[in-house]
Amino acid sequence: MKLKDRVAIITGAAQGIGAAFAVGFAREGARIVVGDISDGTQTVTKVEQAGSSGLYVRTDVSDEASCLALAKAAVDHFGRIDVLINNAAIFGSIVLKPFIEISSEEYKRVIEVNTSGAFHCIKAVFPYMKERGGQIINISSASILEGIPGMPHYVASKGAVMALTRCMARELGDFNIRVNTIAPGFTHSEGGDQFDRNKALPLPPLDELQLAGRALKRPGRPEDLVGVALFLATEASAFITGQMIVHDGGLSMH
Repeated sequence: MKLKDRVAIITGAAQGIGAAFAVGFAREGARIVVGDISDGTQTVTKVEQAGSSGLYVRTDVSDEASCLALAKAAVDHFGRIDVLINNAAIFGSIVLKPFIEISSEEYKRVIEVNTSGAFHCIKAVFPYMKERGGQIINISSASILEGIPGMPHYVASKGAVMALTRCMARELGDFNIRVNTIAPGFTHSEGGDQFDRNKALPLPPLDELQLAGRALKRPGRPEDLVGVALFLATEASAFITGQMIVHDGGLSMH
């Protein structure tokens, strides 16, 4: 098992991509801490069914105190933190619409969760990682390479996540903490499908729009991302930090 006895905090793991990470890491022996503002007990059950142990901690990543409590609960329960996946984000509830219709409050809220949330969680786990090292995986988005209209707040927030990754990789390298980013394209998770249904712009389903431009002609699924995350969380990537892996079936090559 690649992650036997390791402890991984995964934010936004109550459903979708985060839940897939939780189950995939559990199968490799990791003990999982689910940090989510939504109920994560179902994911903990799946983690246990996969042969490991899990803990759900209600967490609002936009609140620094909540993130500090998440890290402390992980250490109190499992004794250590080895991996942090900053996956929590506002996405599914976003309505794709003209930028002029996006309020400043809505813009700020997306930044608070998607960007500041990752920063809060990195600060929270650092005291527990700095002695033995660790792996931090931030979830950005392939949309930062395409500049998708109708969602400037989301795209800006995820571009900032990649910039944060570079800064943190520099600053945390002395502590043997590696920081990398995965940038998924449109993925058929609960959040992705909700987003596709909610868009206000007159567009067909996103797979129809993107399929012709992908090198791999099929939809993306949450399970597709697990192997990439495992690579970044293990010694298979021991000399890689500050990097972004784009996971969009080759769409962004165009």
